[in-house]
Amino acid sequence: MKRNIIKSLAAIAMGAVLLTAFQCGKEVEPIELNYNAHHSECLLHTDAIALKGFENPDSVSVVYRNGTLHVTHHNLLVNCGTAEMEGGINVTVIREGSIINIYETEDENNPQADCMCEVDNEFDISSIGHGSYTLVFHSWYPDPQSFTFTF
Repeated sequence: MKRNIIKSLAAIAMGAVLLTAFQCGKEVEPIELNYNAHHSECLLHTDAIALKGFENPDSVSVVYRNGTLHVTHHNLLVNCGTAEMEGGINVTVIREGSIINIYETEDENNPQADCMCEVDNEFDISSIGHGSYTLVFHSWYPDPQSFTFTF
């Protein structure tokens, strides 16, 4: 009897391992999420070549309310020509399971200037349920950064 219980527990454990392995190998379908973006005026600017004076590091603040995630990317580094254009920063938000990839790019039709600016880029991501998510900012200067939030 004791041997049968041990065999049964071993079979259940093996089944759980196989189920987990199967789920981990399953591809997650990326979903482009809805967002509404706008950015501040230039908060600090400098010569594009020097890039000196940018002592304010990027940071992010997140507020979750009623299924909508309000995100502010503080001190995003962009060309001054982009900072002068309303809607000059394109935001693409793609969710893959609990990972939310955020791509902030300058509109290629913007006039380019010989200076760089720090701006605060704000956007709302709708249709987000409660849970734990990792936001990956691919435009973070100088390298992408990720943050995990639970709401």
